[in-house]
Amino acid sequence: MQQSEAACQRTDVPTTMQQSEEACQLQRTDATTTQQEYVPNPSAATDSPQRTGTIGNIGTVSGYSPIIVGSNAVNITYSFPLEGPGVPAPRPQHSQRPDQEPRLTDPCQEAGNKTRDILKGVYTTTGSYVQLLPGVDNDQMHIAGIYTKVQLETLEGVAVVTGQKGESVNSTEYAKIFRLRTKTGELIERLIFFGMGGVGKSTIFDKIAFDWTEGENEFLKRFKLVFLLKMCALFQESDLVDSILDQLIDEDSGIAKDQLDKFIRANQNEVLVLLDGFDEMETKTLDADSFGSILKALNRRKYRQCCICVSTRPSRLETLMSTSLVQNPCTHVEVLGFTDDDVKEYVRKFYEKTDLDIGKALIQTIGKSNTLRDFATNPMLLLLMCLLWRESQQLPETTSRLFAKAVNYMFTRKGEVKKRVPDPNVSKTLNAIGQTALRGLMDANQKFSFQKDEFEPKSLDLALKAGILTQQRVIKNLESHNNIQFMHRTMQEYCAARYLLSTRMSNQGLLKRMLCKVVPSQKFENTLGQLCQTIDGVVSNEFLVRFCCGDNEKCMTDIVNLLDRKFNKDESRYQSDIVQAICRNCFFESQSARAPRCLTSDSHIPSNITVGNSNEFRSLTYLLEVICRSDSRTEQLARVETIQVFRVTRYPVSDLAVALGYMENLKDLRLKQCHLAKGDLEKTTSSVCSQSLTRLDIEDDNTLGGRAVEWAPHIKHLASLEKLQIKSCELQGTDIKHIALAVGDMPNLTDLILDENQTLSGSADSWNKEMPTPITQHLKRLNLSKCNLTWKDFEYIASAVGDMSNLTDLILYGNRRLGGSAGSAKQLPKMTHLRRLDLGGSNLETTDIEHIASAVGDMPELTDLGLTFNGTLASSALLWAKELPKMKHLNRLDLTYCHLNETDMKHIAAAVRDMRGLTDLNLNGNWVFFDLDGLLSNFPSLRGHVKT
Repeated sequence: MQQSEAACQRTDVPTTMQQSEEACQLQRTDATTTQQEYVPNPSAATDSPQRTGTIGNIGTVSGYSPIIVGSNAVNITYSFPLEGPGVPAPRPQHSQRPDQEPRLTDPCQEAGNKTRDILKGVYTTTGSYVQLLPGVDNDQMHIAGIYTKVQLETLEGVAVVTGQKGESVNSTEYAKIFRLRTKTGELIERLIFFGMGGVGKSTIFDKIAFDWTEGENEFLKRFKLVFLLKMCALFQESDLVDSILDQLIDEDSGIAKDQLDKFIRANQNEVLVLLDGFDEMETKTLDADSFGSILKALNRRKYRQCCICVSTRPSRLETLMSTSLVQNPCTHVEVLGFTDDDVKEYVRKFYEKTDLDIGKALIQTIGKSNTLRDFATNPMLLLLMCLLWRESQQLPETTSRLFAKAVNYMFTRKGEVKKRVPDPNVSKTLNAIGQTALRGLMDANQKFSFQKDEFEPKSLDLALKAGILTQQRVIKNLESHNNIQFMHRTMQEYCAARYLLSTRMSNQGLLKRMLCKVVPSQKFENTLGQLCQTIDGVVSNEFLVRFCCGDNEKCMTDIVNLLDRKFNKDESRYQSDIVQAICRNCFFESQSARAPRCLTSDSHIPSNITVGNSNEFRSLTYLLEVICRSDSRTEQLARVETIQVFRVTRYPVSDLAVALGYMENLKDLRLKQCHLAKGDLEKTTSSVCSQSLTRLDIEDDNTLGGRAVEWAPHIKHLASLEKLQIKSCELQGTDIKHIALAVGDMPNLTDLILDENQTLSGSADSWNKEMPTPITQHLKRLNLSKCNLTWKDFEYIASAVGDMSNLTDLILYGNRRLGGSAGSAKQLPKMTHLRRLDLGGSNLETTDIEHIASAVGDMPELTDLGLTFNGTLASSALLWAKELPKMKHLNRLDLTYCHLNETDMKHIAAAVRDMRGLTDLNLNGNWVFFDLDGLLSNFPSLRGHVKT
């Protein structure tokens, strides 16, 4: 990486990045127990007409929320951030010793030095503490002591492509997170971090800033400056440098805007910008003509070479990826939350200095409850659980109950000088602030920041003291304002739901109150209709409607019926699936023992059911359990033909077992990235109707390897099964015998797919010795792709498979260790019935082709040979193409993506002229110019494919 500073360096003055000890010295004022601090007026150096909505200078970097009263001397109390560190410290001041000689330095280099020192001071003081309890100043933890990594999945390009899998990393593996490159080798400098509320996006950015300050991470050392900006105070017009000066730098720092901008532009490759909370940005309806430099930086019209990370909830991901903003190339980083081990580590750290035994009891309680295990993956909810457990050693079951207890706890806990707030005041306060919360969510741009006059004063005061609301000073149009926000967007949705519920039964008078038991108020229906007017509105407000349904069967029924009427009639399959999942979540929150009729209709129990995470799976199984307890509705389950379960690691798949028994027409069951503990797969497969299932896929499960003796016998009763896939499950050589014994009793099985089980490498000898003979006379296709097999393995495989008279296809794609040792290909003719052989991606060398061609020449049934993705054959066709005519029975030859050049093509063309049986030659993906038409003119029956 080449450093470019010429734009801001003077040629006659040497410049360095040496830190001035005095420049980062903290100038502290006398502080009383009320923590008073002087707030200076904005400096002329930071004035800008675009500076609207940015956080003021005494605000903090990582989600801290000082409540500011007065003008010159202010009282600061601290709220309850769940994702950000806590107590703001006085800002660092730049100074110079009186006896120090003034030095001639370049202004923009000096601005960079000062900015770096100030940022490091901010990130090591205000950015280094997480405050746990609101209003209790000493209840804090250092970020290094409490931070626990969360799990991420990185992927280039559009992250929502079905079936596309990224790389799993943890949130502190920065070199892996930032490593992705374009296909032309350029490092991708735009990263989108997305995930549900509270999953840890803000905390990741806080940790990056802190670790940069510490200077121990090798990757982060590349950056001279790291800016962490909160987008909740930004507009689409906001300017990057203005926002930096407003949110992070002292007004009297002496740093001029133009000099800092010059330094950033001159050192773009060494500047990292972290934009936290795109979904909370003030402007929601974007106009590219109005973009300030922050959004222009995202779309690469400014600061193109800076590395920029932006976080968002999934509901705003599509907007962020629009043509006016990030676009490709970019890296998608999905924040998945905690694993079980991460949860244990976090709880241990939380109770490390208080009572480790209490922490161990919480871990055990979480482990016994599938619902709590699911909650615990979300860092925000886990923190609430730790706080609640510290008080009473008890936890609720649903999200609604968890938030209800958490809010009650925040209002009623005993502070040092606070008294317990009566319950009536809690409900009244929540309804009052909930009215403002709902108004903000219903706004066309969805508001997350408010002014004091938008709240009833008494309720505002109580909510601020409890920490439900937070207060920050912001600058709008060069004027200072107090900005009020909910501690988290999910809390705003909870409070909005509380108020909305209060309107449902708000009619006055005895007769009207009686009618309300059946008919909800018009205001409730109208409001709900506006919130759910579009599918985007439903997705954006899912938590709000789920909170409305909490332990409220009647409200749940109203909401589910509304969504069913509006979105399950003549809508796309995608929208219908989303609505069904949300309706099931609402039903789970209600904990009702009776399912509304529409939830058991064909639209909500379709022939194809897909669940993509643990939360959806939990809600689905709850609904199915209720249905199974109702004899009159189980017939609906008989229409289910396909079930696909992806990424469910918090619940046993066997929770579906009872319902599977009623699915008489289930044909297709797919389990991908599901944790199949001992007994789980056995119970699941045993409950499936053996007369209908034709396909069973099990993929990406590392618990099955080495214990097929336990689960394989439970598969053999699936007599109708035609296709069995056990992919990437870390199968061992000892497992093959038991799988073979099971499939030998399955007369309809034609496809056995055991691909991506690299642990099978080197174990084929044991297969040959222990394999029952024959494995099955019915098998037609055997797939052992990417199993890291060698030609030695292949010898035993050929021997075992040779007696399988119906086997026509053997797929060995991606076994790269086969290259260079194909002398063992002489074993191929043992498989006399083989018609198709795939050796693509096997790293084949020129000498291998000679042996393969000789062997295939003795296999009269083999007509299809795949040699795709063997780039090792490039530029050497002169040596191996002459062997091709030996394969005289071949009809189809596939040489796609082998990096062949035009000279290679000429030798191949000369060779295939002697292959009169060849009808299909595939040369796609080699990107060469070649006279294919001339070749085809001599062979009318040959179909050629080539991409130029």
